[in-house]
Amino acid sequence: MKISFILLIVISLIHFSGLSQQFTDEQIKQMINTGTEGELVEINTVLNIEGSYYQAGMVADKLLQFKPESANYNYRKAYALIKSGKGFNEAKPLLQKAVTNISKNYDMVSTSEKGAPVDALFYMGRSYHLANEIDKAKEYYTNFLDRCDKKSELKPQAELKLKQCEVATIQLKEALDFTVENVGSRVNSSEADFSPVISLDGYAIYFTSRRLRPDSSNLGIYEPGTKLYLEDVYVSRKNENGEWMEPQMMNFCLPDKNEATVAVSTDERRIYCYKDEQGNGDIYYSDFEGSKFRELQHDKTEGVNTDAWETHITVTPDGTQKYFVSDREGGYGGRDIYRIIKMPNGQWSKPQNLGPGINTPYDEDAPFLAVDNKTMYFASNGPNSMGGFDIFKTVRDENDIWSPPVNLGYPLNTTSDDIYYTTTVDGFTGYLTSYRENGYGEKDIYEIKNDFLGIDNISVLQGEVETVNNDPLPEDIAFTLKCLDCENWFDIEFFPRISDGTFVASLQQCHEYVLIMHRGREKEEIYRDKITTTCDFSYEEIYRHIILDVPNMKVIEPQDHISSFKPLSMKHLFGYNKNKLDPQKGALSLFLDSLEQQIVQGRREIVLTINSSASKVTTRTFKNNQELAQKRASELKSLLLDYFSERKFGDSISVEIKEVVVQGPEYERDYRNIEKYAPYQYVSLHLDGINSVSDDMLTFKSKDEILEDQLQGKPLNNGTTSTDTNGDTFTSGQMIESDYKFHVIVGVFQKLDNAEGMVRSISKKGFKGEIIGKRNGLHVVSAGSSNSFNATKEILDRARQEVVQSAWILNSKK
Repeated sequence: MKISFILLIVISLIHFSGLSQQFTDEQIKQMINTGTEGELVEINTVLNIEGSYYQAGMVADKLLQFKPESANYNYRKAYALIKSGKGFNEAKPLLQKAVTNISKNYDMVSTSEKGAPVDALFYMGRSYHLANEIDKAKEYYTNFLDRCDKKSELKPQAELKLKQCEVATIQLKEALDFTVENVGSRVNSSEADFSPVISLDGYAIYFTSRRLRPDSSNLGIYEPGTKLYLEDVYVSRKNENGEWMEPQMMNFCLPDKNEATVAVSTDERRIYCYKDEQGNGDIYYSDFEGSKFRELQHDKTEGVNTDAWETHITVTPDGTQKYFVSDREGGYGGRDIYRIIKMPNGQWSKPQNLGPGINTPYDEDAPFLAVDNKTMYFASNGPNSMGGFDIFKTVRDENDIWSPPVNLGYPLNTTSDDIYYTTTVDGFTGYLTSYRENGYGEKDIYEIKNDFLGIDNISVLQGEVETVNNDPLPEDIAFTLKCLDCENWFDIEFFPRISDGTFVASLQQCHEYVLIMHRGREKEEIYRDKITTTCDFSYEEIYRHIILDVPNMKVIEPQDHISSFKPLSMKHLFGYNKNKLDPQKGALSLFLDSLEQQIVQGRREIVLTINSSASKVTTRTFKNNQELAQKRASELKSLLLDYFSERKFGDSISVEIKEVVVQGPEYERDYRNIEKYAPYQYVSLHLDGINSVSDDMLTFKSKDEILEDQLQGKPLNNGTTSTDTNGDTFTSGQMIESDYKFHVIVGVFQKLDNAEGMVRSISKKGFKGEIIGKRNGLHVVSAGSSNSFNATKEILDRARQEVVQSAWILNSKK
């Protein structure tokens, strides 16, 4: 047939301008309102040819108003939906009408064409494939292959999809124990969200989104043909409750350009992006400098970017290898994965194709290297996939040979595209991009949990740098990791994450390392720690928490960051039948002054215990000596409560009567023998210490031994003691072993995950790891405890050898 005058104008305008979307939506609407059915068919054809799929869909909607059951028009609408990224769900009912009338000699520009092209059979097969209706999918793929032209561009795809259907049949019947969850509407939007890169600790996720920006600065700026917003890079972080917070757009994103995440360095100081400036697509990066990420820079690493299409790059956690994706000539077909290696002189090697064991004649993409530097996850759209891209795993051995890639199976993989898989440090949690039922947008990000993809034969150092008073962490604070007994070891320099001070590094097993924290170009040393890795070839996690005093640029010992208060005790000896004390006099006055000083210094939740005693000298004032002893305790408690109430300390202090006794030698009517009975006519007051033990303290004594020493006039074995003329005693720092439980502390952490990780790590070493509470906002991890100080010291000595040199003893009240 002749092409109409309108169609000729449309074609000539587009050809002359070189644009794929010549008309505005308003102009298309005008054509829809004024054009005939035949003219709209022609316009729809041109728009599809030129890739203006969104506008082609607008015209197809009008054509369906003319003939709702037309196979031709239903196919045109379905084709526009699929090509504009809206997915197969909306297209499926349209395709079901289209395949009822397949025209072998389909004329795409004919206004009288009633049928749909043979291609509709392929897309119908793909719809059923994505819905896991594999038998129907195979039926339509086969029907398409029987009827299509031998030169059809979809013929190789249909042949591939038939092979993938066989894989899907097996995988769907053998579902693996993965837990798959959409990460939720805080990260995912109604638009496409994809290419997630999870931080090794799982607290930050970088991803690409086509959403409307929070400030609407990209409003009206769309991708030609699809009317999708351009790609921007976002980051979301978890809060204290493990919930993803509102994503923040990276400052290097431009409203009229596409920028897509591909990788993030271990210390999150460099972000790698894909960007298409000249039509071939290359790798770019942005570094964190001057309190922000800088403008994207073209990656100049020799051999990475070429005139071909480079879509992805990732760097091993130790920084010695880079893996990237390219469709350059000399590969095995489609996109292939390549590697470059850092040489001893600091230069990068020439790119090496990973070979036919990894790369296929089809597309491989999105490699990610686990923290062991040898386990690689990547996506492949080859014959071993279930549908589109699937995630595969391979491991490199000591001879640099990759194991046969293994499809990770359903439900991690589906019959849709599953791509961009990255994991947290232990391998048990991963994130990927997929299109699944009940998602929020055309593509969503999903969290994948498992208990069988962990790595081994690697030790991972995880830590956090906290600053005193929440001072900003200086940008030039860095770490250098040196191996003391490794061969061919590169010193690794890395930075703590600027947002929260987190750092991660991988270590070889059965070696000794020194970790040095330094600052500035001169690398002024601030902190040094020795680390010894296990030799059992399992997976080991090693944790450190460093507290930095920024103004003085020095590291504070962990135990110094937890409030320490000495124990306080006083004892008053009463005369015959006496039971009252004066808070302004004697040992009680010293006790209360010291207590108030501790309160001013920040001590809270204070529990005072009272012990009282009466001798066996007969009393005439009270019913019996037990009543006298009780009176002494009650009077002191009442005095203290009134005293604290007047000073408004009442909410933070409690007073308990612990022991009321009658004791001493039997009365022999020798009441004038004061030295014999006076030591048993007393009231004592005690406040336990907090974090007040040093590992070189003298041996503790029991209460009975201390009482015996007092009776014999011997000095107390530790602490300071004051005695007045009335025999009252006040002690500060005296520890009574039987009052306390002693813990060996190996770490304090801001993040609960790190504290729990430390517990798992030391438990594997045979310690009784536990989080014993929270002090000053820090989770405190114990490697063991005992009621005996000497037994605790034995645990301490072992912990300093096997866990961390800075371990210490923390006392807590029983």
